Amino acid sequence: MFKPPLPCALILLTLSGLALPSAGFAQQPADSELTLEMLQRIEQLEVEVRRLRGELELQRHQLDLRQTERNAAIPAPAPAGVNQAPPGGYSSPPPPAVAPPAASAPPPPAAPPLAAPPPPAAVGGTESADFDAALSELREGRYPQAIADLQRFVSAWPNSSRVGDAQYWLGEAYYLSRNYDAAKEAFINLGLHYPQNARLPDALLKLGYIYGEQGDAARARDVLQKLVQVYPNSQAASLAERRLQSLR
Repeated sequence: MFKPPLPCALILLTLSGLALPSAGFAQQPADSELTLEMLQRIEQLEVEVRRLRGELELQRHQLDLRQTERNAAIPAPAPAGVNQAPPGGYSSPPPPAVAPPAASAPPPPAAPPLAAPPPPAAVGGTESADFDAALSELREGRYPQAIADLQRFVSAWPNSSRVGDAQYWLGEAYYLSRNYDAAKEAFINLGLHYPQNARLPDALLKLGYIYGEQGDAARARDVLQKLVQVYPNSQAASLAERRLQSLR
């Protein structure tokens, strides 16, 4: 049986629709796995929040029950004007006589006034300055400089309370620059490394927008539906519902 050489075989496969995937398509599974992992972590976080809420509700119920039992054990106060005799029938002894007040001694000399404490040092530092400078660049529309500043902040201040916000704004800077692949990576990293960040709903919304812009309607629906499911009361969820209507 005649076997075509390898170049001819590739051409035949291409014409038949069975060609080998391109390099860009080969990267899609890794992207899909990261997105799936992020959504799974968010779902696990949702389960943990529900568990903690249940424990908190149980503790609150137990405290209410103990307070009710404690109130039931305390006797009601006697009516005003009624002297209750102690056990044994004896009345309480009369109060001791109050001695007349002695002559008041002259007041001690007044202490000299204390010097006012120095004002506290101004709060702020390199961390705040770096973060504010990066956001200022972003607001001014200088996206390349903002991206560089935000990347530097994430690397220089990994333990900062603002590092999650910096990661989100890094994704925004890429998104506004229409660098959707880099924006997608930044938003996915926010969900993977900072799943409790308050800006995660907005990151999921932008991630859904990006998938829609890139023609992946199925992935866009998955992300936006997860956003509505996990954060139903957020403004991002309302915007996600509108976008979902256009994807149907």
